[in-house]
Amino acid sequence: MSPNMSAPFLDFVARRLQAVAEPNRIRILKMLEGGEATVQDLTDELATTHQNVSRHLAVLYQSGIVSRRKDGRTVWYTLADFSALRLVEQAAQSASGYVEELATIAGLDV
Repeated sequence: MSPNMSAPFLDFVARRLQAVAEPNRIRILKMLEGGEATVQDLTDELATTHQNVSRHLAVLYQSGIVSRRKDGRTVWYTLADFSALRLVEQAAQSASGYVEELATIAGLDV
């Protein structure tokens, strides 16, 4: 990491990391990887409320990770920044290396 990163830039980076650091948002990103979806599409797939999905999409939209377009009264969301999804996948891959160790600590068989 460059030592010349400004505080505002680091704040921006932290906000983007926080935006994807939530399980339902990760699920939404994975679903949007396959293409556009409406809030209702995502709500049906996640088995949660319309309001909950809208709130998560707002966070992702404000972070520039998803984009949206209106078609009449319908709003379609799409993945705007695939690097955010790659970051999540890298974190999952890194964590998977610890699954066996964590299972041993928890006393579980893997």
